[in-house]
Amino acid sequence: MNKITYTGHPFIDVGFATMTAFVGKQRFADLDTQDLQRIADYIEANYVRQPLRSFLTVAFTSNAWFAQSAFNPNRPGLSPEQRAEAQQKRQHWAERHLRQWALAIANTEPCLFTGLPAAGLELSQKLQPGRVGRAQMPLLQGDDAINFFINGDPGLPMAPEAILALQTMPLGCAKVGGGLLAVHCDDEQLTIGFANQFLQRNLSDVAKAQAAGEDKLPGSPRSLKTLLVETLTDILNRQLQATAYRQHRPAITAYYFNNGQSPFLEIYHLPLQITGFLLAVQTPTYRQLWNELVKRSWQVVAATRKRNKAAEPSEPRSNYLYEDLFTLPEQAARFVRTYFLRKPDLRRSADDPRHGYSTLREAELISWPLVELFVQEVMLMTDDRVAILKELGDKLADYTRYQGGKRFFRQFFTTQRSNDFLTLLSKTNIEYTRYKRGTDTLLDLDSFLAVFMEGEEVLRSDWRLMRDLVLIRMVEQLRDWIAANEDAIPTEEEVVVND
Repeated sequence: MNKITYTGHPFIDVGFATMTAFVGKQRFADLDTQDLQRIADYIEANYVRQPLRSFLTVAFTSNAWFAQSAFNPNRPGLSPEQRAEAQQKRQHWAERHLRQWALAIANTEPCLFTGLPAAGLELSQKLQPGRVGRAQMPLLQGDDAINFFINGDPGLPMAPEAILALQTMPLGCAKVGGGLLAVHCDDEQLTIGFANQFLQRNLSDVAKAQAAGEDKLPGSPRSLKTLLVETLTDILNRQLQATAYRQHRPAITAYYFNNGQSPFLEIYHLPLQITGFLLAVQTPTYRQLWNELVKRSWQVVAATRKRNKAAEPSEPRSNYLYEDLFTLPEQAARFVRTYFLRKPDLRRSADDPRHGYSTLREAELISWPLVELFVQEVMLMTDDRVAILKELGDKLADYTRYQGGKRFFRQFFTTQRSNDFLTLLSKTNIEYTRYKRGTDTLLDLDSFLAVFMEGEEVLRSDWRLMRDLVLIRMVEQLRDWIAANEDAIPTEEEVVVND
C-alpha cells in the first residue's frame, strides 16, 4: 500500500484524519489496507441508510452513488429483477468509490493532491477514469463543465486513497445548521484531534438515529465559532495532560460548506497569535482564571418546561468570549474592556451576560498577568511598553490610595475625550511629582511618547486601550481600597462604551 502523507488540502487531509481516528491510530502514515477495508465497509453499510443517505447530500449532492434513486433497491414498486439490477449498480459504483486502492489498474495521470497514481476506473459516466467531480469532491463544478480544468478536461485526477478519504471526510465534520464544518490545521495531530471529536459524536448520533428509526441527524447545539474554540480547548487540555506544554503554535482554518442545491463556503481562521494565547491560558498559571472568564461568557438560557415535568436547563448556543476571539487582534480594545476590565455593555440583550458585567462586583477576575500575556501574545506588544504600562498602573494606584482618591479614580476611569485625558494626565503628573517631593514622576518623556503618542504631537488612536490596560493594573493593586470605597467605581450608566 502507498504511504499516506499530509497533503495540505483541507478536505482530503480531514478525510485522512477521520480515517486515522476511525481505526484508532495516531498518524496518516500508519494506515494500512486492513484499515482502508474497515472504513470502506462502514461507508458501504451506512451511507445507503438513513440518516446518512439524505444528510450526506450536503457534501456530495444527490448524484452521489449512495443517494441516487436509480441505485436504490428498496424503493417501492420494483420487481425482483429490477431490485437486483439496482443493487448491482449500487455495488458497482460503491466499489469504484471505496475500493479502487485494492485494484492493480494503472493510470498514467498522477493525483493532484498526493502525487500517487490516479485511480484507473471511472467514477462517473461523464468523466475520464480516475477523475472526480462535484459528486465526489465538494464545491467542484459539474461533470460537464470545462472551465477552470486543465486543458479543458472536466474533473480532477485523484488517487484511490484520496477518493476514499473524501468519502470519509463528512464523518469527521461537525453538522452546524445547514452545512458541515471541517477543521484543518498545519499540525497533523491537531487535525486528527478535531476529526476524532466530530467523528465520535457523529457515530453515536448515527447509531441512535438508526435504532430509533429517525431520518435526520441532529446538529451541534453550539454556534459555529463557539463549537470551534470549545473543541480546540478540549483537545489542548487533553494534549497538555498527556504531554508537556507544546511549543508549536498551530494555524487553524475552519471550512463551513454546503455542496447541495445552494452551495456555499465560509472560511474562519484562527491565526498563530490567537492559538498561541489559547495554548498559554491552558497552563496552570492561567487556567483557573481563564475558565472562570469563559464560564461567565455563556449565553443565558432560560430553563424549558415540558408538560407535567420539571423545568430542565437548556443548552446555551454561544459563548461570547469564544465568539469574540475571531475579532482579534482588530477588536483588541473592545475585548480588553469587556472581558478583562469587566465594563458592562447595556446595549446587549437580556440573554447576553456582558450586559451584567461589573468592575466592582467582579474585581477578583481582573488580573494583570493574564492581560500581560494577552497583549504580548495577541497584540504583539513589546516588553518595554508592557513594563511602562505596568509601572504607570502601580504609580497611579499608589497616588489614588494616598492622594488622588475617589475623584481622580472616577475621572481616569470615565474620561472619553482625548484633550480631557491629556489634561488629566499632565495635571496628575505634576501632582504626583509633588506627592513624591520631586523624587519621582509618573512618566518621563520617552515613556509618554512610547505609550500614548504617535510621533511627538498626535495622540494614539488607541489611547483608550492604553488607559484601560493601566486601569486593569490599578484595579488589581487597589482591590482592598475599592472594597472600602465602592462609590469610586462609576455606575453602568456612567461608563460610555466606544466601539
